[in-house]
Amino acid sequence: MVAAPFAEAQTGSSQPPLPNPRITLSPSSGTAGSGFTIGWTGFSRGDGRYRCRQIIFRFDETQVANPPGSEAGVPASGSVAATVPANAALGGHKVTATCNSLELFADAVYTVRTPPTSNPPTTTPPPVTPPVTPPVTAPPGRPPVTPPSTTRRPPVTTSRPPVRTQETPGSSTPPPIPPTVLPPLSTADPKPQSDGDLVLDRVTMGPGDQLSATGRGCTPGSPVTLMSKGERVGGTIADAQGMFTAAVRFNRIEAGRHWITADCGVVLTAAVDQLLTSSSGGQSSSLIILVFFVLAGVSVLRFR
Repeated sequence: MVAAPFAEAQTGSSQPPLPNPRITLSPSSGTAGSGFTIGWTGFSRGDGRYRCRQIIFRFDETQVANPPGSEAGVPASGSVAATVPANAALGGHKVTATCNSLELFADAVYTVRTPPTSNPPTTTPPPVTPPVTPPVTAPPGRPPVTPPSTTRRPPVTTSRPPVRTQETPGSSTPPPIPPTVLPPLSTADPKPQSDGDLVLDRVTMGPGDQLSATGRGCTPGSPVTLMSKGERVGGTIADAQGMFTAAVRFNRIEAGRHWITADCGVVLTAAVDQLLTSSSGGQSSSLIILVFFVLAGVSVLRFR
């Protein structure tokens, strides 16, 4: 028996409970090309009497699963395996489930992360066995020849006593090394007013690091704008539950604490410390090495 269309499900005398379709993702984050499981529930009408002819699951706009059904339709709940598209970008992506025959829909958010780096396996070279040289035996009938012993005379060494020179008055003392003061790594700006907290996947970042922001409590389906110091650093669309995940991209890296504000019907904030490699340490090391060689040269000239 094929599931009846949604229009035929409304002919009863009593109003059946409204369906509550939902989907879950396990895991809800991973790398591009990895696998995950989609679970669904509540995809039926009329207390389960009317089922979907098919349920199509999409990752953004790419279809990733279509569970098979029987003559009665697809079960109201179940699970199916899916794979993240290999070209999926880092950040949050919407996974949707659509049942056109009963006009049911649900979605969830999947976060694509950077794959972990691993060191290549090292192979140990096999041990080298030196060749075995057979002992040399003298031919029979001849006595062994013993080489004459030689004595070596010990080498004659002469040592000169060290010559000490009297220190002349008025010799100059090398100047002391001035202390090196490094600038502070970051300065904190005051926290802006907000309705809640924004969650970042890291608290510090440097040049080339990826940063992702996650928030909840937004107006469902509203646009999300990420700002920092008056500049737009990211954006996305909140899902049906008022949640979002978006990548944060700064136009430039400046040492210090930067507050990120997400506007999505409510205001969410979080801070990240940007770190830069300071050149003061290299200048201090060069100065110390230069003074060391100057002191060594002065000492050699004094003892000659």
